[in-house]
Amino acid sequence: MIGATLTIEGSLTGDEDIEIEGRFGGEIKLLKSRVVIGGTGDVTANVKAKTVTINGNANGDIEAGDQVEITATGSMKGDIRSPRVILHDGAKFRGRIDMEPDGIEEEQAPNVRAPRPPSKGDKAGDQPASLPSSKSDARAGG
Repeated sequence: MIGATLTIEGSLTGDEDIEIEGRFGGEIKLLKSRVVIGGTGDVTANVKAKTVTINGNANGDIEAGDQVEITATGSMKGDIRSPRVILHDGAKFRGRIDMEPDGIEEEQAPNVRAPRPPSKGDKAGDQPASLPSSKSDARAGG
């Protein structure tokens, strides 16, 4: 546990769970463990862990192999990548969420996804179907 009166800067790695009640800045990499940012915790770091629970303040990107949870007292600015994300009523979040089913890996190739194939009758740039408003609209495209 990092107590409420402690301030730590640097890189944290290992295989144990940790609870942060104080201030931490840098990088956290606990791929097999749980990171809890307590109610008085203030973390400015990119975090990679199995699970992350935010009760205090977090600034930075989070990658979790299992889940990320932001409680009603939690606040986060940054992007989340995890197969499960829980945002409680009252939680504050600003960023993007990518819910990858495979979670995180030690070193990952860039995330490349094939575009969604068009549905029957769709063409690139199509808008939802509507009735033409004039004769010129009805002749467009043909």
